[in-house]
Amino acid sequence: MPMIDPHSYTDSDHGSVKHLELDLNVNFDEHRLEGTATLHFGAKTRGPLHLDTRDLVIESVHSGEGQALEWTLDSAAGFMGSRLVIDRALGSEAIVIRYQSSPSASALQWLEPQHTAGGKHPYLFSQCQPIHARSMVPIQDSARVRFSYDARITVPAPLKPVMSAAPGEELPGSGEGTGTFTFSMPQPIPSYLLAIAVGNLESQDLGPRSRVYAEPEMLEKAAWEFAEVDKMLVAAEGLFGPYRWDRFDFIVMPPAFPYGGMENPRLTFLTPTLIAGDRSLVGVLAHELAHSWTGNLVTNATMNDFWLNEGFTVWAEYRILEALEGGEVVAMARAIGRHGLDEALEQFGEDSPYTRLETDLAGVDPDEVYSLVPYQKGCLFVQLVEETVGRKAMDEFLLAYMDRFQFTSLTTAEFEEFFHGYFPGIRERIDTKRWIHGTGLPEDAPVASSPALEELDALAAAWSEGKRVALEQTRSWSADSWQIYLQKLPRPMSSEECRWLEETYGLNSSGNAEILCQWLLIASASGYEPAYDKIREFLGSVGRMKYLKPLYATLHKGEKTAALAREIFDRFGGNYHPIARGGLENLLA
Repeated sequence: MPMIDPHSYTDSDHGSVKHLELDLNVNFDEHRLEGTATLHFGAKTRGPLHLDTRDLVIESVHSGEGQALEWTLDSAAGFMGSRLVIDRALGSEAIVIRYQSSPSASALQWLEPQHTAGGKHPYLFSQCQPIHARSMVPIQDSARVRFSYDARITVPAPLKPVMSAAPGEELPGSGEGTGTFTFSMPQPIPSYLLAIAVGNLESQDLGPRSRVYAEPEMLEKAAWEFAEVDKMLVAAEGLFGPYRWDRFDFIVMPPAFPYGGMENPRLTFLTPTLIAGDRSLVGVLAHELAHSWTGNLVTNATMNDFWLNEGFTVWAEYRILEALEGGEVVAMARAIGRHGLDEALEQFGEDSPYTRLETDLAGVDPDEVYSLVPYQKGCLFVQLVEETVGRKAMDEFLLAYMDRFQFTSLTTAEFEEFFHGYFPGIRERIDTKRWIHGTGLPEDAPVASSPALEELDALAAAWSEGKRVALEQTRSWSADSWQIYLQKLPRPMSSEECRWLEETYGLNSSGNAEILCQWLLIASASGYEPAYDKIREFLGSVGRMKYLKPLYATLHKGEKTAALAREIFDRFGGNYHPIARGGLENLLA
């Protein structure tokens, strides 16, 4: 059986899903999705079907014509889940599977009302990347397989569902006090971009192609924070060609959402930590928008090729920011990204296979080795190519790349074949083998530089000499400037230094989560007890792994703070998304 993906049981020789129909009831009482998934193959299947599942209850399997089909569900194999084998699927053009998800489905977060902004209604949201769609739907859970989909979602009133698809009709539900909502995604997507959120939701249009969804208590703030999204969309089209997903809507999630953003087409998910009140963190939205081209339109075939999504997207994000805000802002963003990359390389070790761009993750849970390497090392490679061939040639290459592979998923080898064919002789100018297949960071990696960065470096370095930056001198600093300065300060610090830092700049009261997190990392590394209550408050109010993992790791490493890490996790761990909770449990074990 040819396995097309080390993280999927899919055997494409026997048929690939081309269209998915979902008819699901959202059961908040039991924390389950219940209903049917109909898989259409576009042609008659050529043998037994192997589907990916994780903790699903399979009730029945029928052909599209209603004939009962024999099936078996293998024992669970760790993070891979259980293979669903439909033995006599030969010749079927459609398969109907009646099933239920588990209350502990790794893709789904069920929130009680007290964990929402309104505090009155429950909330559900999904996170299917990298390989969690199989806990929500029995599917070929590989990015190599792309499908369109339609959905009918029944929810209790007054809740409303939204999906990574175009909304359709709102109909009376089959049960009392319920409503049924329809959705359609005509463009083919990989399974990790299947997404749903259900809650007390309202929306506001921000432009002719963009709309923000949020709980009513968050909507006004969210609409103001992201009011300039149409400028981003127009700038991105000017760089990367037409936007091919019709609309760019997004939703501000509850705090438990584990990522900064998730690029679900037609409905990007965003963390509420981006709402700083000053539009200083909207760059994350630029990143998710850039995925509309690099990731959603042209997709990595497997998690071994994840850098094709994220490396190109970080580079594209910086191009959008440059067009809107100028080169100085991009230099700051690059410096912050390089800091995160250096930390990841130190954590793994320069010789670790997880510091390669193309990885071999067979037998490895991709959540366990998630890092900034594919993002930032990948971006540095793309930036180096741009600097080597020139911006005009790079832009022409990107447009040709998008046109050639639109709505498909490709491997690193397939990318390399196209890339080296487009740029003959590029190997003599860039050691592409070293960059893509070698560990660590090559010596010719671009370095971010600007006068402002040099000044911040000098100011941070002077701390150890007893020199301090007066509050007045920081009045003109951007949020990125603060983040860079705090990242570069020494740690641990003495209690006196921590107290001066916080009292002088009022860091505990910062509304910018990036600045606050950097300060709390310093306080955690220093065992600064006056900050413990703020650390508890912060870790109890966010679910974003970008903040959770470094803070818990820093606390866990400290002799004085290890018990604090366990105390906070025992108190708040149940509020985190299963993906985040699992990673933190391993970290604290």
